[in-house]
Amino acid sequence: MAEQFDVTIIGAGPGGYVAAVRGAQLGLKVAIIEKEKGAKLGGTCGLRGCIPTKALLNAAHLYQKAGEFEKFGLKVNGLEYDWAGIQNYKSGIVDKNAAGVTYLMKKNKVTVFNGHGRIAGKGKVEVALADGKKETIDTKNIIIATGSVVRPIPGFEVDGKNVVNSDQILELDRVPKSMIVMGSGAVGVEFASVYHRFGCETTVVELLDRIVPIEDADALQLKSTLSRLVA
Repeated sequence: MAEQFDVTIIGAGPGGYVAAVRGAQLGLKVAIIEKEKGAKLGGTCGLRGCIPTKALLNAAHLYQKAGEFEKFGLKVNGLEYDWAGIQNYKSGIVDKNAAGVTYLMKKNKVTVFNGHGRIAGKGKVEVALADGKKETIDTKNIIIATGSVVRPIPGFEVDGKNVVNSDQILELDRVPKSMIVMGSGAVGVEFASVYHRFGCETTVVELLDRIVPIEDADALQLKSTLSRLVA
């Protein structure tokens, strides 16, 4: 007989694992399903989005500031960066964050299934496990928290080398000499900022009339004004 849960969550990103913790805190028997290879929890944000990107941004910011130390009366001779070391730093942050989510699941007695979840009918979720087997979960409630994936663009087929998406750019083994970033949303400007600071000649292309177009225009204007005042 299949194991019975009060709630089963498909997806272990920020939406999924927070719901799992809260459900367990309220006394529910909770299961969470994640298809990520290596049984890593954290979803797009933790594994390929916010967390690794912010780690790279931090390294890029420190490198840039170190190059400006003479403004403060400080001297740094022979400043350079180790890209492999930066990537290791980023991966370490990601792994630590994923381990933290795994700990939260264990602490709150949430059952984790590593595989691809599929709603198989009323109150049933089928999991294609990582080892090739299948298991059916009986559950009273289902939460779909499957997150997002990179959207392909016709005519810009990615090859992981010359044309890369926002997942692949995190794993580049070198800083390219030049780069065109298609789109100036939060993701685009973050990557443009990282690679530009490490010496990549970076061009951002945006269809709309300004960068980060979904952000409040007045807030952007205020930030620009404040930046000029403290520069």
